[in-house]
Amino acid sequence: MGEKIMRLPNNGYRIHRFPPLAQPTVEEQAQAANGKERQVDIQRQLEAGFKQGLSQGHDEGLRQGIEQGRQQGLAEGQKEGFQKGFMSGEQSGKQTFLDAAKPVNELYQTLSRWQKEREQQQRHIICELVQKVAQQVIRAELTLMPQQILSLVDETLHAMPGKSEQVTVHLNPQDLERIRNVNAELPKEWRLVANPELPVGGCHLETEHAEADASCDSRLETCMDNVKQHLLDENTTTSVTDPDIAASVALDGGSDSTTSDSRMSDSNSAAQGVSE
Repeated sequence: MGEKIMRLPNNGYRIHRFPPLAQPTVEEQAQAANGKERQVDIQRQLEAGFKQGLSQGHDEGLRQGIEQGRQQGLAEGQKEGFQKGFMSGEQSGKQTFLDAAKPVNELYQTLSRWQKEREQQQRHIICELVQKVAQQVIRAELTLMPQQILSLVDETLHAMPGKSEQVTVHLNPQDLERIRNVNAELPKEWRLVANPELPVGGCHLETEHAEADASCDSRLETCMDNVKQHLLDENTTTSVTDPDIAASVALDGGSDSTTSDSRMSDSNSAAQGVSE
């Protein structure tokens, strides 16, 4: 098909389309019609395939999305459920433990109080036992060495105020007799007097200025007060005091001197024959 451009007046132009020289035959027209129908059919198939693919893709995407969402929701639900269950179980377990431990704790408190009371009773018993045994040791010591009383008298006089020209020493008659039997040397200003009211080991001093108790029992009582204060203190561990040590402290007036092993052996033997 040719085209011819014709010049128009006033410098105008227009396109002229020449008709074809040969007309299409019937066969060509039929083929052209069939080609158009095939194109329309292909277009329809393409549209149908597109719609089918779109539908299948949508369904597959929806299915995968649902499955993924279900899996994710299941995992999150399991995690949240585990945490809530763990916290609930932990709280319940703690409360159950506290409820179960309450009677055990009460029993522990009761046993602790009973143990403290029992320890206090045992400490009192120990103090009484130590004091009784120490008294026996003292009496046995004074039986073997009655001059120990004179040492107590001398220590007591040094602790009394003023210097005494005359000292009266009241003793138990048995102690006085033993002292005279050993021929102990006495200061000239001392005057020994028998006093039946005093127990064995008892000693009472009188001077112009004052009076004093120099008996072994008073010294032992002072020593035992310290022992009781130590034993009965709740913060102090229970310990057994040697009665021989307590007796030695009472006799020596708190000094560090101790008797020999042989002397203590004799004292213990004599203590078995002396009544309380």
